[in-house]
Amino acid sequence: MAFYEDKVIPILKKTSTAMQATPHMQDILNGTVPDERFKFQILQNHQYLLDYVRCWAVGLSKCTCYEEMKEWYPIVKRTFEKTIEMNREFWAKEIGVSLEEMDAVIQAPGKRAYTSFQLMCAEQGGLAENLMASHPCNALYMYFAEDMLPKCTLPKEHKSYIWLAYYVSDGYKEIVETEARMIKKLCDHKTEREQAKLLEILATSCNYEVMQFTELYYEMKTWPLDDIFPAKFTTIAE
Repeated sequence: MAFYEDKVIPILKKTSTAMQATPHMQDILNGTVPDERFKFQILQNHQYLLDYVRCWAVGLSKCTCYEEMKEWYPIVKRTFEKTIEMNREFWAKEIGVSLEEMDAVIQAPGKRAYTSFQLMCAEQGGLAENLMASHPCNALYMYFAEDMLPKCTLPKEHKSYIWLAYYVSDGYKEIVETEARMIKKLCDHKTEREQAKLLEILATSCNYEVMQFTELYYEMKTWPLDDIFPAKFTTIAE
């Protein structure tokens, strides 16, 4: 039995289907997502990505040979130079905020819990644990974009269309394929018990992804005492 094809992909596809069915995702597909909610999503996701690239960087530090580093480094590089930079430069203009405003956002509890889980897996586990915690973020977005973009009848310059189209770009799909290849190499020969532990990590990240599109984005759920947070340290001159 092939670990990735027979065990990982079914979980990813079931999760992608659940994400697509959420009201927030349907609003994106139909171009009916309120500006304030989409803005909340972009700002929160930017904060998430800053921790997400740290997960990959931790993995790079644990690579044991040149060949592992050769596969791992492009993911770190692309996540920072493409995903984060696009989120900052392009979406800041699109939603009408400054880069300083993007950096000043406090991670909502749903994001903080997710990034804390991924960083824990990266720091406490090996490359396989890191991959299983981090892979859903990239793979799920490719899967739902592949399903939803053909159904999207919005103009190509619409923010929702642009957002979906990014996740089926050649460069993005190449990263997902690289991660899949790495998972196969690291996990195919593990015992059934070891694989079950890795699938639990995968399933946890998948559930966090679904939760993002329900109570986090759709409800714009933040902390119960938002007002006790001081101004973000990034807004204060050194």
